[in-house]
Amino acid sequence: MEELIINGGRTRISVSVLPDFCPICNVGINPEFVNGLYCSTQQEVDALFLCPMSKCKKMFIASYRFESMKGFYFLKSLLPRTPKPVTVAAEVVEISPQFAEIFTQATQAEEYGLNEVAGVGYRKSLEYLIKDYCVAQRPDQEDDIKKRPIAQVIESFVTNENIKQCAKRAIWLGNDETHYVRKWVDKDIKDLKMLIQLTVNWIQQEVLTKKLLEDMK
Repeated sequence: MEELIINGGRTRISVSVLPDFCPICNVGINPEFVNGLYCSTQQEVDALFLCPMSKCKKMFIASYRFESMKGFYFLKSLLPRTPKPVTVAAEVVEISPQFAEIFTQATQAEEYGLNEVAGVGYRKSLEYLIKDYCVAQRPDQEDDIKKRPIAQVIESFVTNENIKQCAKRAIWLGNDETHYVRKWVDKDIKDLKMLIQLTVNWIQQEVLTKKLLEDMK
């Protein structure tokens, strides 16, 4: 439990926590409190903080909502937010730069709390990754690969069993993000991201292994 003095020093309130990272530079900090004000009612408070990092020095707003059952203000958001950079393996970017772009945008959407949009983006990124990967493996069948539904592409053109099984299940969950009724009710976007990451890892390992073996014949 922490305390803030708001309204120019006229009011003292109890809050659940103080921000421990800057939503702009994404660095762990002990922010400098500037001031706070009630919003339209006394149920919500916006508190202004300053990031102490010399490379940032930006101000951000922590929004609190009063919890009557607990008797204090609960931190609900930090704004503005700058999404953390997304790192995609260079070997995968080389195969599918469009995957990297779409996956990055989906991650940013998720960080902004747009989960319904993020899930669709992750599903789209996976389709680009798998089709670009298959085209790289079989360039003579590029037109056929691009025209086929993604499930058929995985079944017909992916020979690496680890990639096939992870990608197949990722598509199952990705389709749930685009359909009205979910089939996998016990799975969510975290499971989808994990399967995409596993698919990416297996592709990267395959590429690196192939390069190493060619270099050391």
